[in-house]
Amino acid sequence: GIVFPQNKLNKKSAKKLGDNYKLNDGVFQINNNELNELCLDKNELSLIKPFYTSTELSRFYGNENNKEWVIYTESDIKNTINLYPNIKTHLDNFSEIITSDNQPYGLHRSRNERFFQGEKIFSLRKNIIPQFTYTNFDCYVSQTFYSIKTDRFNLQYLTVILNSKLIAFWLRYKGKMQGSNYQIDKEPLLNIPLKMPNTIIQNTFMLLANKIIADKKNEDDTIALERQVDVMVCKLYELTYAEVLIVDEEFAMSEVEYNNFEL
Repeated sequence: GIVFPQNKLNKKSAKKLGDNYKLNDGVFQINNNELNELCLDKNELSLIKPFYTSTELSRFYGNENNKEWVIYTESDIKNTINLYPNIKTHLDNFSEIITSDNQPYGLHRSRNERFFQGEKIFSLRKNIIPQFTYTNFDCYVSQTFYSIKTDRFNLQYLTVILNSKLIAFWLRYKGKMQGSNYQIDKEPLLNIPLKMPNTIIQNTFMLLANKIIADKKNEDDTIALERQVDVMVCKLYELTYAEVLIVDEEFAMSEVEYNNFEL
């Protein structure tokens, strides 16, 4: 995700700028009120992108209703900043504390926009459990997330696989841990072993993904559906019942039930 120079003012920066500034004033990351106060024209609004955090992005489901925005300026903005006078004035107010490589008008690292647009999966880098979020709307995030885009797999199918206990188990022993928390970086993500089942089985996973996402949107309980995910993924990877119990000590299904379960 995006690397800001300064997204919002911290206490030290606010103090440095003086009495007219306060903690959490938006610099490159602004809220709805701050956006309205900038009075941007149509051309300037083209640089304003919807910004999302873990408040909106959870396991499986991403809430499209963002409350924050990012002034999305790339390294060449210095050549065209005069085309965006209100944005220039806003950023000039903070020029004393902006430390970007592209200061004072450019994001430190803006990234390739395609990773924020259209259909994708976001992976939260650090969490108690792995968290993969399916979104199909434009969604800009910070470096606390990785963005996954691929044409090789259906992304709803992939979301189900990645959110399973089996993949969490794999990431625990093949990825990084910080104490009991996962740190999911690029290399562990790239090395996750993935299976490509036939279209019928993929569709079964996709239907389940759609159901979980819809229920989370409605704030319904999805525990039973997520348990079904775990069983299906274990079956897809052809785990024996004994292996399943290593992955999930709380697995509730009996050996007979598991052995009779079919995708």
